[in-house]
Amino acid sequence: MKTLRLQKRLAAGVMNVGLNRVWFDYDRINEIKEAITKSDVEALIKDGAIKKKSVQGVKRRAGREREMRKKKGRGRGTGRKRMTIIRKKKGYAYRIRKIRKHLNVLKNAKIITKSESGKLRRLAKAGIIKNKKDIREKIKK
Repeated sequence: MKTLRLQKRLAAGVMNVGLNRVWFDYDRINEIKEAITKSDVEALIKDGAIKKKSVQGVKRRAGREREMRKKKGRGRGTGRKRMTIIRKKKGYAYRIRKIRKHLNVLKNAKIITKSESGKLRRLAKAGIIKNKKDIREKIKK
């Protein structure tokens, strides 16, 4: 049996959709098998033997249910708040360790002095220095 791969590819190109959105009328499959050029496929599209499937949407049922539960006040307790705090703490720890390590490298390479290193560490702790780029800018000043 002949596959309809060529016809599907041509139809997808003509209709400007993906291969999964091409639909064949299997009552007229013999006509579709005979179509080997773009113009043949265009004629079949006009006749209705080949059609474009509609776009599959995303189901929002679970999201709506979650929103309703939040509206009622579910999932807004201390446990949720605590998880958020822990997540923020982990992000802060990751950032500050990276910055402090970089400051140590700069201090050991004698690019900055011990007192400058201390000042920059305090700025990092305060949240003024958030990344290595901020350190470079502060050193230039």
